[in-house]
Amino acid sequence: MASRNTEPFLRMAGSSTADLTVFFEGTANTIDPLTTQIGLFFMLTDAFDVSGGSLGGAPLGQPRKMAFDGCGVTDGFCGTICAKGLRRQCAQVRRQVDSLLSELEASASPRRLRVNAVGLSRGGIACAYLATKAMADISGAACELNLLLFDPVPGDLLTVAQLDLFGLTNTWASCDVSSCLCLSRVLALYPYEPLPAIACHAPVLCRFPDHTMVEEEVTLGCHQGALQVHRLGSDLASGLAFLRIRRWLMEVGTPLDHHHLALTVSVKELEESCLQRCTGEAKKQRPSLRCSHSAFSYWGATIVRHSPSSGLRFLNHHHRLLAAQPADDDEKWLLEIQPDKAPFPLGILVILALTLLVVLVPVLSGQ
Repeated sequence: MASRNTEPFLRMAGSSTADLTVFFEGTANTIDPLTTQIGLFFMLTDAFDVSGGSLGGAPLGQPRKMAFDGCGVTDGFCGTICAKGLRRQCAQVRRQVDSLLSELEASASPRRLRVNAVGLSRGGIACAYLATKAMADISGAACELNLLLFDPVPGDLLTVAQLDLFGLTNTWASCDVSSCLCLSRVLALYPYEPLPAIACHAPVLCRFPDHTMVEEEVTLGCHQGALQVHRLGSDLASGLAFLRIRRWLMEVGTPLDHHHLALTVSVKELEESCLQRCTGEAKKQRPSLRCSHSAFSYWGATIVRHSPSSGLRFLNHHHRLLAAQPADDDEKWLLEIQPDKAPFPLGILVILALTLLVVLVPVLSGQ
């Protein structure tokens, strides 16, 4: 498993600015009008918009950005059920990347291309497809790919993925990105609150290359409810997500319109408010379990919220950083991923029980 770096917080990208930043919305969401913070950060990114697919049109030194509506919006029923459209969106990104690489080569520039991608839910799966399919063959010497996966949801029941022996589901098609040569950094955020299993919203824990700096963190909230736009000041989960995504984008060199940002929210006030409310939240008795797909286990993994009686003080690493406390590599959090804690295989047992009934009932009725 790739190493987990526990304090890359605000490790700025230096003078190098991202050449292309890509945003993938969740299944039923649109970029415009705004649905979640994915669209908000696209709007706040100070770059030339190439979402229409046009190649060129801006100087090489000018940052560019792309955004995609959710696959349920672009591809209807098939997009909603089967995630149809994600590979097409990734192919559009690859065309932009190839165009930029050609421009860099023509200019004899010695620097690497930098591509950042942010995705929510099925948009997180699109980010994984960028690494597993669209950009997997690009060398690390030519390109640097950074991914932010917010609750990447393939849309498969745990049982369906467990019965997929041929790797046909979105889960198995997206969970192993270890072959991507240019994947430099990943931040994967998982809200801890579960949805009913029938909603098919179990996220996936991916396998990344050993050379990639990976942060996996459990946060507050429930799926895209943790990315609300209009309740940044009042909803703790959304406020924390906004601060985390904003800082990550700054760290990897995505240029943000800070004047527009200042008109949207006071970051300092939001940090102080979130810290105060996180301290109170950490004292609440809200133990919880959420099932997850996993590249490391056939049976899956579990996202856990512990009881504060366990002696843990901080919700997660972000909470500790907001509190300006020194990092401890061995510290445990109230919110964490337990990759070795497999969910109870209820679906498999139900299928086995039904199969047994189908076999036994004719036998018993004939006696």
